[in-house]
Amino acid sequence: MKGREGINGRILYGRTNFGRTRFFILILLLTACQSQPGETPSPSSSIYLPLTQTQPLPAPAIPPTAIPTLTNTPATEPRCTQPGFVQQDTLASQWAGTLAYRVYYPPCYTEDRAYPTLYLLPGNIHTDSIWDDMGIDETADSLIFSGSISPLLIVMADGGWLAQNSSGGPGSYESVVFDELIPHVEATTCAWAAPQGRAIGGLSRGGYWALEIAFRHPASFAGVGGHSAALLDTYAGPSINPRYTGLSQNLGDLRIYLDIGRDDYVITPLLALHDEMTAQQIVHTWLLNEGRHEEAYWTSHLADYLRWYGSLWEGEGTAVPSCKN
Repeated sequence: MKGREGINGRILYGRTNFGRTRFFILILLLTACQSQPGETPSPSSSIYLPLTQTQPLPAPAIPPTAIPTLTNTPATEPRCTQPGFVQQDTLASQWAGTLAYRVYYPPCYTEDRAYPTLYLLPGNIHTDSIWDDMGIDETADSLIFSGSISPLLIVMADGGWLAQNSSGGPGSYESVVFDELIPHVEATTCAWAAPQGRAIGGLSRGGYWALEIAFRHPASFAGVGGHSAALLDTYAGPSINPRYTGLSQNLGDLRIYLDIGRDDYVITPLLALHDEMTAQQIVHTWLLNEGRHEEAYWTSHLADYLRWYGSLWEGEGTAVPSCKN
């Protein structure tokens, strides 16, 4: 079929005049639809036929290098469920003969790292078992599992005759703890052997000794706790009695925690120390609780004590050194 030139140079195809007539009518109708009132369609305007179906455009090809790749995320380390444990041992002491002590090892203890270490001392009538008997190990396990404190070692020492019958300074119970027990523990366990890795505390007469040792050696400890500390030693002179060395010594950055029950019979000298520390603006934590001088009081505050000691090492989980052993 041969085409003929039509309107605007378009090529028309058909065999009869009827076909050409239908074409012209279609052109006129479409032109009228495109016109707006008051406008005259331009003979050169393009005519757009509505599409009855829109075909989706093909998706652009993505080069293989543009496809993001997923990396395998390491599996979370299994949560530690192994409880801590307490081990009993003895130390041959130059001054005390044989010293009994216990070490609490935290859950999932490993020799791949060092641990902050808390030394806890007993009262006059107690042995190295007192803190263990009150449940310091179970309390530590609970706080460590809950994430309230970081894992730590807890060393519980006996007092014995020397702790009851000496007041402080060289050759006293101070020497047993500071010159013998601490170096021994740091040499035989993964204790963090640095001042920032040590704390010391005690109850009753042990509170006296903890304060006596830390106030005389403040640069060797991160913190000290005196729990119902019995500052009753009338033989202790001002150079060793914590009632006075807590005020006269330069304690540096040593953090201090003092607590006692309101009805405790040894409250007077400890309260006086608190008041004078406050007057001299010596920073310390002071808690006057309900209670008396008895195991029930200390047991009820074990978690409080450990949270405070644990706060000495907040953020130290990645800072502690590896174990040297």
